[in-house]
Amino acid sequence: PPAGKAQQGLKEQDRLGLLLGRGSFGSVFVATRLSDGASVAIKRVPRKHVRHWGELPDGTSAPLEIVLLARVATGFPGVVQLLEWLELPNDILMALERP
Repeated sequence: PPAGKAQQGLKEQDRLGLLLGRGSFGSVFVATRLSDGASVAIKRVPRKHVRHWGELPDGTSAPLEIVLLARVATGFPGVVQLLEWLELPNDILMALERP
C-alpha cells in the first residue's frame, strides 16, 4: 500500500515483537503483519521529538521523515519503504519494510 495515514490502528494490523534498536528520536520493533505474515518494522517516534513537518501530495501535514520517505517510495534501491503510518496523540508510528 502507498504511504499515507493508516485507516486502522497498527496494533490491529501487526503483532509487535522484540526491540530492534533505540535511538535519540525513537524505537524500532520487529513486527508481523497479520494480513499476510510478512515481517515488518514498526518505528515509534514520540511527537515531542518531531521537529520538522512537511506536506504530503494529498495536502496532509506529516513529519518530514514521512514526507521524504513518501517521495523516494519508488525507484531508489536500498531505501527502506514506508508501508503506512499512524499519527497518535503522543506518538507517530511507522510501518516499514524489513529487508
